[in-house]
Amino acid sequence: MPFSASVTQVPGQGNPDNPFEVFYRDPVYLQFKNHLYNYLRRKEEISVFIKGIDGPVLEIGSGVSPVTENTAKVIYTDTSAEAMKLLLATRVSGKACVMSATEAALRSQTVAAVVCSEVLEHIKDDGKALSEMARVLKPGGTLVLTVPAHAYYFTYDDSFVGHERRYEVSSLISRLRDAGFEKFEISKVTGVLEKITMLTAVIGFSILRLIRKPGQGGAQVHPFLNFILPAYKALNLLYSWIVKWEAKLMPLALTTIVLIRCRKGKV
Repeated sequence: MPFSASVTQVPGQGNPDNPFEVFYRDPVYLQFKNHLYNYLRRKEEISVFIKGIDGPVLEIGSGVSPVTENTAKVIYTDTSAEAMKLLLATRVSGKACVMSATEAALRSQTVAAVVCSEVLEHIKDDGKALSEMARVLKPGGTLVLTVPAHAYYFTYDDSFVGHERRYEVSSLISRLRDAGFEKFEISKVTGVLEKITMLTAVIGFSILRLIRKPGQGGAQVHPFLNFILPAYKALNLLYSWIVKWEAKLMPLALTTIVLIRCRKGKV
C-alpha cells in the first residue's frame, strides 16, 4: 500500500485504549523517556546491525521513540494514531502507519529490513507477528529483534509495563528458524544492572502514584523536571556506557535484553 507524509490509518487497526497515550501528549515526559539509558543502549546496538541496509526499513511498534535512524527510507508503525501523528510532527523524514504487528499493511516481500525492539513481548500472538515479519521481508532481508531475556527475570516491572513473557534465546531462535529465518547473530544489550534499575524505578513510581493525591503532580512537577533534565541526560549517557560493558562481560545466562539479527531465507 502507498505511504505519504501523513499518517496512514489502516481500517480496523489501532488501539484507542493504549495506556501510554497520555505520555505521547506530554513533551516533558517524552524528553525523559527518549534519553533513558536502556533506550540509548538499544539504539546504539541496533544501529550497528542495520548499518548499510539498502532499501525500505520497517520499524514495528516505534511509538514516539524510534530506534532506527531518521531517514526517508524508514516506515514507522504503531497501534497508536496519537504516537504516529506526534512522530511526523517532530521528525522530518520517514513515513508512518497505524497498524498491528500481527496484520502488517504491506505487500509481501517489500522491505529490506524489519526492526522490532521491545515489542514482541507485548504481543499475545507473537507467532503471528513473526510470520508477518517474514512475509513482508524480501528474500535475504534482515530482521533485528530485541527482547527481554529469561523467564526467571520476570517480576513486577514486567507485569507493570505489560509484558506477556520473557524469552529464552534458544527457543526463540528455533521459532525464527521455523518461520524461515537463518544466519543468526546474538548481541547482549543489557545485564543485571538494567534489571535492578528498572525494577527499583517501577516500584518507586508505583509507591509515588499510591501516595500522591488525585490531581497532584502534573504542571507542578514540570518546572522541577525541566531543571534536572540536563543532569538526567548526562547521567543516562554515562550509565548506558556502564550498562553496555557490564552486558558484554556478562554470560548470556545473565543477560536481561538480547538482540538477535537474522536473515530471511532465499528459498
